[in-house]
Amino acid sequence: MELGQYDERGCLKLSGPLVILSSEMAMPFGMALHELSINAVRHGAPGHPDGRLQVTWALEGTSDGLVLHWTWNEHGGPPVAIPTCEGFGSRVLRKVLTIQAGARFNVAYHPDVMRVSISAPLRTSGP
Repeated sequence: MELGQYDERGCLKLSGPLVILSSEMAMPFGMALHELSINAVRHGAPGHPDGRLQVTWALEGTSDGLVLHWTWNEHGGPPVAIPTCEGFGSRVLRKVLTIQAGARFNVAYHPDVMRVSISAPLRTSGP
């Protein structure tokens, strides 16, 4: 994982089943992971001595197929402030996830927690 190099303190926790993404889904999720990782190290909990990051994911079977639910929780870092405007990276992330991955994307800001929730139908390659 992209944040592994910053986990000398053991602040990173990952939890979820093995998920193999199609090439169509790997790019938007890879971009999301990259953008969230860069922002976390620069401004969020992983860059703070007491900061923690928990990334969890789960699969849900629906009548339309599998849905991936992915949650990014940062806590114990600097106080979380609601942004006054959406930055370039956030706009790109939102568009890539919603348009290319068909995902629902939500960011929740609380004084001590920043949470990103993504739910996306898993598409398969081929017919």
